[in-house]
Amino acid sequence: MTISIEVPVFKGEFLQQCIDSVLRQTSDAWQLSLVWDGGDALSHEILKKIETTNHPKIRVFFNENQGIAKARAFLSSQNDKAYILPLDDDDELAPHAVECFIEAAKATPWASLIRGKRGFINQESNIVEKTQWFPFGPRTYFKGMVTDVFNQAQPYLIRKSAYNKTLGWRGFDDFMQAGEDCDIFLQVEEVAHFELVDEILYYYRIHDDRASNELTSAAAFEMWRRLADDAVQRMELPLIRTNEAPPFTFIEKEPINKTIKDIAFIVQHKSPQIQQLKAIGIDGNSIIETQANAASWRMEGFQVSRKKLVCFVKDTVTIHDIASLTEMIAILNETNADIIAPSKKILEQKYKKSPWLHDDFLLVKRTVLLATTGFDHDFIPENLQGIDFCIQARRRDFSCYEATISGITHAETTKNILQENDLTPLKTKWYSHPELISFI
Repeated sequence: MTISIEVPVFKGEFLQQCIDSVLRQTSDAWQLSLVWDGGDALSHEILKKIETTNHPKIRVFFNENQGIAKARAFLSSQNDKAYILPLDDDDELAPHAVECFIEAAKATPWASLIRGKRGFINQESNIVEKTQWFPFGPRTYFKGMVTDVFNQAQPYLIRKSAYNKTLGWRGFDDFMQAGEDCDIFLQVEEVAHFELVDEILYYYRIHDDRASNELTSAAAFEMWRRLADDAVQRMELPLIRTNEAPPFTFIEKEPINKTIKDIAFIVQHKSPQIQQLKAIGIDGNSIIETQANAASWRMEGFQVSRKKLVCFVKDTVTIHDIASLTEMIAILNETNADIIAPSKKILEQKYKKSPWLHDDFLLVKRTVLLATTGFDHDFIPENLQGIDFCIQARRRDFSCYEATISGITHAETTKNILQENDLTPLKTKWYSHPELISFI
């Protein structure tokens, strides 16, 4: 495993110290890429000298000035390594940063981003005590949306495969292309959850010529508002932001009752469910047939759908009549559930909240799938993917309900019987959120 350390270069005053901090790493599993983005003469001179050394682990590029977001996007596009580690040209990595991040990445390969702590140094690279500007801890959510968008800062390691599922580094033209760091946090968090390393791995240099000094608090609040509103729109969340400074608060829009016409039914290739659904009156245009035996059949089907609700149906379920589906939708409308499934047992009440649901039949709001990675077929066995999906949903403050629906029945199979050891992948993946797996 190799980490791509990526540095947009604008100023040369502390650039050599930045580069030296990479060269001092206790692990050599890194590649350093630097791009001169129309910076000052000193930074250009330093990079030209480095270029002549032909260092096997350092690459240097020279571009016209485009701004930090586009410079980061350029570097990431040149990199084929498994992870990206952004570094600013006036900051330094702790000597063991690469080694520690690699250990964390190997232990948590599902994480889209791994964040460490940062310390502060002065112009002479001496450590100084200073109150942290941004919190360090798990982020908080309201119905799918991050509320504390300011809960982000270097250092952070981005899984390249997660980055490739995003729109990439983006910034605001009216703010010198800044805002790219907060934006990428929001984007990769829609791919998979974050992990934290409770150790200082990065040193932020305090000096008077920092680019961040040119951005006022008002500008930062404006960027955070724009990014939050953009994320709400991207995930199609029915939310309205109600304040001007983070942590943001939101209210839900008045829900619009859903009907059967709002559902896309996702089934596997040549599934008997196709005829069964048509037999009870479901329009064939509402049925999406995916490839046979594909581990990712559910997400492949979802990518085709544009409807407000998605119903994933396995062959182990029998839907006896359309009235059963109408009843499910009525309960979803009444409870404002985000995910709902028919219970395999008769409940004392008609419906109840549940930490996880059987995934033979899942009725899901489209927004839940947009706000999470959906069904994790990369790191979780097929028989646990439904439970994992419910955990992801609850992590982002979505609700899961099970309901007694007599007209939807499940075939009894031994594959549905889970033993203690079977749950190990879930316990491993969600170890840092014990509250989400307390039901196991």
